[in-house]
Amino acid sequence: MRNNKKTMMAALMASVLMTACGGGGSGSSSDDDDSANSSALNAGAGAPTGAEGNCNAATTGVNWDALMSETCPNLSDYKLFTDAGDPTAGPTRGGVPYDLSTSLFSDYTSKYRFVFVPEGKTVGFNESEALDFPVGTVITKTFALPANTAMPEGDERVIETRLLIHRADGWIALPYYWSSETEATLAIAGKRLTDLTTINHQGQTLTFDYAVPKAADCTSCHSIVPNLTGPDDQREQIFLPIGPKARYLNKDFTYPDGTVYNQLQYWAEGALLAGLPADFTRVEKAPVFNDQTHLASLSERELNDKARAYLDINCAHCHRADLTLPEGYAGAAGSSGVQLEYNRNYADSPGKFGVCKDPVAGGMAGYPYDVIPGNADESYLQFRIETTDSRHKMPELGRSIAHREGALLIRSWINQLPRASCSPAP
Repeated sequence: MRNNKKTMMAALMASVLMTACGGGGSGSSSDDDDSANSSALNAGAGAPTGAEGNCNAATTGVNWDALMSETCPNLSDYKLFTDAGDPTAGPTRGGVPYDLSTSLFSDYTSKYRFVFVPEGKTVGFNESEALDFPVGTVITKTFALPANTAMPEGDERVIETRLLIHRADGWIALPYYWSSETEATLAIAGKRLTDLTTINHQGQTLTFDYAVPKAADCTSCHSIVPNLTGPDDQREQIFLPIGPKARYLNKDFTYPDGTVYNQLQYWAEGALLAGLPADFTRVEKAPVFNDQTHLASLSERELNDKARAYLDINCAHCHRADLTLPEGYAGAAGSSGVQLEYNRNYADSPGKFGVCKDPVAGGMAGYPYDVIPGNADESYLQFRIETTDSRHKMPELGRSIAHREGALLIRSWINQLPRASCSPAP
């Protein structure tokens, strides 16, 4: 067990807040015109040199060259954290913490997210898809299981840290399993942990197995695939981040000095993010949903909004097509007919959300349609969210148990949807 560090270490304050105010040690920007060419938030962060990477290199900051070329056996080889044994806080200079308003469910684990951008580079704003992270970017996500989900600041077990690294030839995913309290080791083939336990918000003890994904598994969720037009169509799938979209970053975040600031504005004012609209009201904002959300107090509009965001972050990385994707590309399940993007208008195409649509992928006796407005009990989508049967559960990867709070959200949403031809008689 480790103690959760909700307040970031002083090192994080130095690496993020000082540089944002023009401070920072060697390599930080001066007050001359050169400051316009270097991000304030990652000033002094360093950058890849183009030299051959070395997992054992003695660096004073992030081991950028190894990140760009080497699959290192230990997470600590990359020197992403000031305390190599704690990936939940204290990133090496240049690492910026972030959070999402609605998060993909992963067996009730807490998530600790950081993005590292090479000095002198910026992230490009994208209205609907993931932000445009430059080559050299590293995104880290650490998963920790709290002893009690109602007390996330208490004891927890840090399980894994996943890296997304944007190399010159595209993104690569590397999973690291915390084999001890001091080191995470590469888990290319994944890792299965048995009989993990936590106490949920209802006071129930949950016991389950947990799967650290294989490196190859990451592709199945993170990639969009071409709709091939024939044998001469040689287009390949495109690997993309899922979570860091503007709509999920468009929320307040409590920074190490206690300052509460909108994340997108913080990044833009620190020159880490380029292209943020001057009219901030134009930026799409997904709602906040978490296990503390009180569904009974939500208006119909709020319930719809939270349900759409939940389906988007948990399902739409596969269940999407057209809209804002490159022409001719779709998610891995984009051809199933169920397309659950947050920026898709339900009123225009309820069938895309599964309403009165025959299940074409799988199916189960007793569930005639993916979604039956007013009848969650017989909606196949609801069954797939609640079941742990590997033949039917959704998402297929990333969870071993059902998300009780998320399932209740979708159940409430289905039961209050406008009547349709397949709805039960009033």
